[in-house]
Amino acid sequence: MDRLDESAVKSILSAGRHMGRDRYQEGRLVLVGKHIKKWRGHFYVYQKQADGSEVRRHRNIPLGLKSETDKGEAKAKLREIIARETKDVAPAPVNVTLRWFYENRFLPQKEQQWKVTSRPKTKRFIENYLLKRFGDTLLGELDKFTLQTYLNEMAPRYSKSVLSKIRVYFNSILDEAVELEMLPKNPAGKLAVPKSGKRRATKHLTPEEIPQILFHLSDRDRLIVRMFLVLGLRPGEMFALRWNDKQGNSLRIDSSITDGMEVETKTEGSDSFVWIPASIDTELEFWRGAATNATPDTFIFPSSRGTAINTNNFLFRVLKEAGRNAGIEGVTHQMLRRTCSTYMAQITSVKDVQAHLRHTNAKTTLEHYIKSVPESVRVAVESLDQLLKKKPSGSEKPAN
Repeated sequence: MDRLDESAVKSILSAGRHMGRDRYQEGRLVLVGKHIKKWRGHFYVYQKQADGSEVRRHRNIPLGLKSETDKGEAKAKLREIIARETKDVAPAPVNVTLRWFYENRFLPQKEQQWKVTSRPKTKRFIENYLLKRFGDTLLGELDKFTLQTYLNEMAPRYSKSVLSKIRVYFNSILDEAVELEMLPKNPAGKLAVPKSGKRRATKHLTPEEIPQILFHLSDRDRLIVRMFLVLGLRPGEMFALRWNDKQGNSLRIDSSITDGMEVETKTEGSDSFVWIPASIDTELEFWRGAATNATPDTFIFPSSRGTAINTNNFLFRVLKEAGRNAGIEGVTHQMLRRTCSTYMAQITSVKDVQAHLRHTNAKTTLEHYIKSVPESVRVAVESLDQLLKKKPSGSEKPAN
């Protein structure tokens, strides 16, 4: 960023855009007390953490009695305290870009508040949908018309979910800029989410397509896809499974793989057990016997290096490849999970489907895992497995 000359700084200061030494702040002066009025000052300090991140701390400072201190004296005293408290913190530039503000002010404060599982995805989303377009734009040049026009341009190609997230993150980032007195008001505060032109994905595999997909998979991958179809697991949950998660006829789901890291499951309700039908249980035990390393803490489906399988690698190298070979386009992990819920709903109640897919909001206590899976759910899973494991007529098992 180009440095501003001294005249530009003086111009801004003379126009009333005063800067405190701590990131544009002069603090806030309020009068408190019901009977005896006192001046009290509010401001923020930024403390460096051991990991290099910053945490913003609110300061609340008494500045004297109103009867003894006029408003100008109270303001001067507050400025002196802010200068003393923040002397080791570099002030923000007068004009900053959205990217500079996001990386140097917003992210250091907010990142630690995000769930570990969502941090990488959130940062990628902001980079792709906000910063690539507006990263080099000065904060003061962002206005409602520009941002609303951008959302409207995106509407034909993106889902309502994406459009809503763009609005939420713009609003959150720019609201923080207002809080730090780097913007007079938030231009994203009243953005409207336009109607999306992209239909929400609803496709699932048909009974005829399922055996065709399985026909084009190796033994290991066929077992994984069958488990996706019948157990309804998310990809991160599948590839985080270790042998000590297999307990009797149930699989314990208590972790997930995200960007190569093993983290908590998506929600508290996701932390649960799923029932394994008899045929899949038999195949899992056969797979355990054939594994070179099947100690309790090893992954059930490890990569060639013994690490967790990368979900994107499996998607593009296995699922989509098998789909193309079977003449089926657009096969994804979400499609397999949707297929599971679609056919299970034909067999049992919606309540059982929610329990099986762990979509409930209630936190389940699982002291006795066999009892934690209702009998009706176990029967439904067995029936679903029988429905989905049919072989295509006249086909032979592919060579591994």
